[in-house]
Amino acid sequence: MSKIDKHPILPVLECEKHIFLYNGVKVEGDKGFTIAAALHNAGFPVHSHSLQDRNRSLECGIGKCGACEMLVDGVIRRICITLVDGVKEVKEVPKDYMPDEKRNEQTQTKVYRTDVVIVGAGPAGLASREILNQHGVSNIVIDNNAKIGGQFNMQTHQFFFFEKEKKYGGMRGFEIASALAGDNHEGIFLNCTVWDLLEGKRIAVKNIKTEEIFYIECNHLIVASGAVPFMPTFENDDVPGVYTAAVVQKMMNTEFTLLGKKILTVGAGNIGYLTSYQLMQAGAQVVAIIEAQGKEGGFPVQANRVRRLGIPIMLNHILVSAIPNKDHTGIVGAVIAEAENFKPVPGTERIIEGIDAINICTGLVPDDQLLILGNEIFGRNCHGVGDAIRIGEGTSAVLRGKQAAYEVLDMMSVKYKYDDYLAVSKEYIDSQQHPVRVIEEPALPVGERRKKPFVQIDCLYGFACNPCTFACPHGAITKTSTSTVPVVDFDKCIGCMQCVYQCPGLAIFGYNTEKDQLFLPIEYEANENEAVFLVDNNGKVLGEGVIEKILKKPNKTNVARVRAESLHGEDIIQVRGFIVKSNYPEKPELQTTSYKEEGATYVCHCDDVTLDEIMDRVGDRKFISIDEIKHTTRLGMGACRGKRCIRRLKSTIASKGITVVGDATPRGPLSNQVLIGELYPGKENELIVPFTPGKKTERRKVKSLVAGGGIGGSALFRYLAEAGFSPVLVNYDRGASWRNIAGGRPAFSVPELSDIAIHNRDIFVELQKIKNIDYKPIRYVSFAHDDATFKALDASRAWSDAYMVDKKDFQKEISPYFNKNLATYQSALITHDCWQATPGRVIDLVRSIGIEKGGTVMEDCELIDLRREDASYIVLVRDHNKQYIEFETEVFINALGPTADKFARKLNIETGLYPVRHQAFITRRLPLMGKDGDALDMLIDRRKYKSFSSVYGQQLKETGQIIGCASPLTDPKETDKNLKINSKEFLEIVSEIFCDWIPQLSATGFQAVWSGYYVEPRYIVDPSLGLFVGLRGHGFMLSQYLAKVYVDKLNGKPVPEYFERLALCGSGLSESAFK
Repeated sequence: MSKIDKHPILPVLECEKHIFLYNGVKVEGDKGFTIAAALHNAGFPVHSHSLQDRNRSLECGIGKCGACEMLVDGVIRRICITLVDGVKEVKEVPKDYMPDEKRNEQTQTKVYRTDVVIVGAGPAGLASREILNQHGVSNIVIDNNAKIGGQFNMQTHQFFFFEKEKKYGGMRGFEIASALAGDNHEGIFLNCTVWDLLEGKRIAVKNIKTEEIFYIECNHLIVASGAVPFMPTFENDDVPGVYTAAVVQKMMNTEFTLLGKKILTVGAGNIGYLTSYQLMQAGAQVVAIIEAQGKEGGFPVQANRVRRLGIPIMLNHILVSAIPNKDHTGIVGAVIAEAENFKPVPGTERIIEGIDAINICTGLVPDDQLLILGNEIFGRNCHGVGDAIRIGEGTSAVLRGKQAAYEVLDMMSVKYKYDDYLAVSKEYIDSQQHPVRVIEEPALPVGERRKKPFVQIDCLYGFACNPCTFACPHGAITKTSTSTVPVVDFDKCIGCMQCVYQCPGLAIFGYNTEKDQLFLPIEYEANENEAVFLVDNNGKVLGEGVIEKILKKPNKTNVARVRAESLHGEDIIQVRGFIVKSNYPEKPELQTTSYKEEGATYVCHCDDVTLDEIMDRVGDRKFISIDEIKHTTRLGMGACRGKRCIRRLKSTIASKGITVVGDATPRGPLSNQVLIGELYPGKENELIVPFTPGKKTERRKVKSLVAGGGIGGSALFRYLAEAGFSPVLVNYDRGASWRNIAGGRPAFSVPELSDIAIHNRDIFVELQKIKNIDYKPIRYVSFAHDDATFKALDASRAWSDAYMVDKKDFQKEISPYFNKNLATYQSALITHDCWQATPGRVIDLVRSIGIEKGGTVMEDCELIDLRREDASYIVLVRDHNKQYIEFETEVFINALGPTADKFARKLNIETGLYPVRHQAFITRRLPLMGKDGDALDMLIDRRKYKSFSSVYGQQLKETGQIIGCASPLTDPKETDKNLKINSKEFLEIVSEIFCDWIPQLSATGFQAVWSGYYVEPRYIVDPSLGLFVGLRGHGFMLSQYLAKVYVDKLNGKPVPEYFERLALCGSGLSESAFK
């Protein structure tokens, strides 16, 4: 382990020092860098001990696994993401650690409101943010690191991009991260971890630096949580000195700390090539790269740049064991073996000695727990991007991030250029193409042209990259698509060598055969006048030369002008690189060994679950569920929540012919950095914080405000306006009032409700005189299927205009089409003074009266928050233009329907209300089917039958359509359902009842079927609390008169005695028989 003091690509700046105690020893660290870096540079690689007292070090390096948790000033923190700044003391967490009391010191919890939350400030998340910001969509980005950029901060190489206009192609990872973030970082919450997703689309967050708990509510979630490194199981894979590529890159490229000087890399893919190349840049020696397969993976240009360094690549070899030093604080070697089907071949084991670190580059695993949970809560409003959905190059992550942002814009109905979306989508698909060989050899100039300086592009595979086409100032390089290779027009090429340093793959080389000069890209330390070996792409020595000049370039990919000494003329054309003679690597000496596994293989490092223990649980079975393994061994139940070990388990026992069924269910908290006491309720209600960059929340003072624009809220608005209250009506969507089946009746088993309904009908009559609302007097036909129902119906005649008819007269009194053979009912109550009207027309007229009298309607206006401030209500809304407005009013009325209880609780009012599902249908147009050629009256079956308490419907006079509904028998059973989705049971019950009533309806088609909310279990109309809620689906029948009485009460006018019973503390008016 050593501090990196200089780097060919990254600036290494002098930092202010900070000293802290580690187990009583003074340790010096650099401010702005992590505790992990300070400890490793001070020679302390062991951070914790396992349950079996095995030494443990860094495992993921990016704050996702918990392996590096230590006591930092008495608080457990993950030292791979915790800075030394201000730290006084660091200790290992003892096994008998008993924390001190920790209570929530926050008096108020913030809840931010935004349109989109992006989890992860890496390339994918930042790319999403860039598109959303361009279109003015409010968004918040959350990341648990102290810096923006994610994995891109660890990448020092130039990136491949195929672009129409040069933007990111050729930029280094950390540069792209900075470009994507832009200058304005408002809305990027760093040092914050998402610890759960809660109901109501609420994201639970903790700032791990300040320890603040807060929440964010949004409509769309973009998960850019990245990936965790995958490490296969092998003996001693948990010993310090064995590190994944993520740890190696994080410590090397962002913490300037080398975890070893002589490295064995495992895995010959893009990650293995890049980390090996970067290790060399940082001053380490990569002894060898081993690969279990018989071929290399990744991009050929990545492999070529590593081979040109002379690093041995050993195919068909697998890592068997890490050899620890005496005190197990590091490693001194490794056992490798020949491999077949990813298994070691017995008897082929050999030892590589003299290494001090193993760099595991065997792939990544999507960190998708948050995405899985997000899909449950946000549905199709949850979008996965980057490695969270598919492991790929950084280029793909950026493009998928942009594509997902366009998808969000589309779902939000925000205008954007569709061609831009198509272009990004095509680029995203192209970026995932595997390189395909297009040509066998690079093109060269012919004839006399070879005597002048020229370049050779050794890019033989088609893939998504074209910075070279922008590099040539003379337009000599073209590339037509992602599936072609660059083509040089040697008539335009003047040999300026400007393209050599701008190729991300370092695959362009310059030649001057007349002077035996080579122009080769170089990104590591070398000096002018040094003697070098000239090599081809495989690292084979072709000759010798001398570095004449190193041409410094702004992007840090310099160009070395090398004079060939042992090669001349066209012989130099085969040269692709050089190795400084003094740095020429020696091939590793492999010692034979009679290896026999002695120690246990730990599949789960959190809880020391061994492979033997797992195999004992499996027995002779060929498959086992992941849940069984979890609950019998505790594998996957530790701090990392199974992010690492479940994939390790599946991979390990698959080689034994055993399948692991299923995946672990994501459990909250998704980050175990949340303390129980931190969630202790604060003294004050939550504070809603609208996130509106660059905009202030406007405050307006109004006389009165009604929240909820159904028929009840609209009627309140009208009567408040007529009484001089100048009301504001805010409404967000179309609730039950707009989709009800348009009927009203005075037939209730409670006389007071009948009185309300009759007065309500009179208001409908008045409205019809003002403007047509399709008002029509109708009758309600309530069927008596048994004696108890008959008695209840007959008793209601005392306070309603109704009469009973025998079943033999059904065709005469109800409909000539009524089924004369139906024996379900013995009689029916036919009630007069009932009505139908078109709901939309009614509400529009009621509102227009209110507007005419000085009221204001704010449609598509969402209620966000509600609180008391002295004698006033403070009402926070978001209007149609997505602007936040705070209203101050002394009169606030909650008429919200299904969300009423949520906002009542903000005022510490417990209503006990809950939404239930009510479903309805409407048919195609039909001839009028009622008595005397009129429309069919409202028919009601009140049997408790097949999970329903009643089925009812009527025919609309103006269209002839049958519209019907069914009420659930047990309301609480409906509360755990998706209340907007129709059920098979509903479709079957309305089919049965309506077809039994009128058989001809069996051949009539549905026009529409829908589902929505009613609110149960009681009416609450209480001016003292500002409540007009819980109308149980009876709003069309009762609410206009109740609204009038409500406003009368506000004005001190006399009201009916029964009105007091409708208050929250009142006895209520409970309708059960005729609900």
